[in-house]
Amino acid sequence: MTIKNNISKKTSPPQSAGFRWIIVISIIFCELLAYTWVRTETTQTMLRISKAERNLIKNQSYHTALVLEIDRLKSEDRITRIATSRLNLFKDSGDSTYYLSKDPI
Repeated sequence: MTIKNNISKKTSPPQSAGFRWIIVISIIFCELLAYTWVRTETTQTMLRISKAERNLIKNQSYHTALVLEIDRLKSEDRITRIATSRLNLFKDSGDSTYYLSKDPI
């Protein structure tokens, strides 16, 4: 006498199902790598932009300081002061100015 049971034989899934999971996991891993690369490049670009903005502001303030220094050096009061103190020149007065006429002799 044989006993019959309703349990069917275990069927193992075909091997292609394992390969499908590997492909899905590989695709997800590649997407994560691409996302990480894009994120780091974006961060690096933002840092470069910030550094360039800081350099621009620094250069603009340096340029402004140079323009102010040029204006100070060109000032008439400074030139007059240097002429009288270092070069021993004196201010021109109206009586020491001689005008030449345009009439031929």
